[in-house]
Amino acid sequence: MKGGEIMRDSLHVKIMTPDRIFFEGESESVTVKTGGGDRQILLNRRPFSSKINPGIVKLKIDGKEKKLATAGGFINTEYKSVTIVTHYATWETEQA
Repeated sequence: MKGGEIMRDSLHVKIMTPDRIFFEGESESVTVKTGGGDRQILLNRRPFSSKINPGIVKLKIDGKEKKLATAGGFINTEYKSVTIVTHYATWETEQA
C-alpha cells in the first residue's frame, strides 16, 4: 500500500487521548475488552457504542497484529469506522 492510500476492506480507526490523536489509520479489525468480554470489530459490522475496560486493544494492520495498552474509555463503531476515546494509550513496544 502506498502512503495516503486507503486499504480496501478495512476500517478507518481513530484512537484519541485528551492531548492528541494517538492513532489514525486503516485496520482490518479491532479487538477491545468490554464488560461483556472481548469484542472484535470487522468491516460492515452493526454499529454500537460501549465502555471499554483498561487493557490491550488489538489492531490487525496489513495482516499483522499491533497491540496497544489503554486506560479504558469508550468505543463507537459505524459500518466502516471505529473511534476509541481513552485517557491514555501506548503501543505495547513503548511500555517499560
